[in-house]
Amino acid sequence: LAVANLQDIGPTLTHYGAIPLVSTTPYLFTTSILQHEVTICQTGVGVYQTTYKTTRALAAQKYHLALKMSLGNAYKAEYNIGATLNIVNEKPGDFGTMINGEWKDHYDFELMKREDAPHVRGGFVNLTNAYMNVFMPFKKAVGLTVNNYGDKTQVESRLAKYKADCETGDGLGFVYPCLFEKQNFYHLCVIERNLVSGDENFAAAQQKLNDVLIDLLEKI
Repeated sequence: LAVANLQDIGPTLTHYGAIPLVSTTPYLFTTSILQHEVTICQTGVGVYQTTYKTTRALAAQKYHLALKMSLGNAYKAEYNIGATLNIVNEKPGDFGTMINGEWKDHYDFELMKREDAPHVRGGFVNLTNAYMNVFMPFKKAVGLTVNNYGDKTQVESRLAKYKADCETGDGLGFVYPCLFEKQNFYHLCVIERNLVSGDENFAAAQQKLNDVLIDLLEKI
């Protein structure tokens, strides 16, 4: 279970009386929830922290399922605060430069090729995503990993170029190593801010994240 901070899932841990125990590294914890033996990876914020810590966790062992629970910003007005999206395709959103007023990314410069591993069907696509929808009807969505998080001025251009539903901030830091290591995974992103409508509510989004997580733990 990958989360930015243990506090994000505090209500879930309290609900089950689960006590996270420090594992071999200061950002990996183990606990028991129902019939599940859970390793919690506290990734921190940002793609570099998430990539490193996820990779270390995957190198330590193979998991039945790797699940990232995160908060994100919506690029479409239809997504209310607390909307839970099943990120099935994660794209790098602001890795590149402006050329004559047009945004060019690593693909445009051929610094990355969509045919190269760990790309799947031309992107960082989760082909096992349908299984999660057996338990709850999450909307499948395209997420965007960005360093410049929450920038309302970039919504239209990012939406046009990448056809993204939301920005996850650091989702690719989780997805990329999972794909390379052939680890089954899911990334559920709960909307905390809508960059189109201007609505935001961190507390409500965090509570919804925990409600969803508890519901999943009861069903899987």
